[in-house]
Amino acid sequence: MRSKRVSATEHQYSAPALVRDLRDIVAEVSDPREVVKRVMPLAKRIGNDPGLRRKEFYDCDEEQGFGINILHEEDDHSLLVEAIAWLPGRGVKPHDHQTWGVVVGLDGQETNVNWMRRDDGMRPGFADIYANHEVEVGPGDVVAFLPDDIHSVRNDGDSATLSLHIYGKSLAHIERSEFEPDAKIQRPCPKRKRSRD
Repeated sequence: MRSKRVSATEHQYSAPALVRDLRDIVAEVSDPREVVKRVMPLAKRIGNDPGLRRKEFYDCDEEQGFGINILHEEDDHSLLVEAIAWLPGRGVKPHDHQTWGVVVGLDGQETNVNWMRRDDGMRPGFADIYANHEVEVGPGDVVAFLPDDIHSVRNDGDSATLSLHIYGKSLAHIERSEFEPDAKIQRPCPKRKRSRD
């Protein structure tokens, strides 16, 4: 009896498979640290899917400096999977997510800057933050964030970059903060322009 030859595409991890696995994980555990620990290998695996490097995913809003394409969002906004492209020389100010998050690089090199607070966060509108360290995220590289983590992103390259972002809640439905480190200001994060896949 001859064994069946299995093509590489049959083993390809897809966005629908990722969503099923994410639903299973959040049904089993609620601790954000445990969630990201389980999601990170899935993000690395899905990062190999060539279907995530679609031409339309590189479309960016010039004013915003990046483009967001939603691949999946639960009806109750509890899970979000989106592709984000960053224009060359652009990025986003320090911000928090107020949910867990995992990012995998798909194309190009992005710089994630992790920020720390010096203050206790009790004074409204005030935040004394400093850049703690930078992480270069290229294809297949994975970074994770906890709800109160603060980070910024920039693309120092000459072409648009692309990464896949997985969050425990839809960022458009959370009250989050954006930070101005030099002025020591904390304010509501602006709403981002998004496209649905």
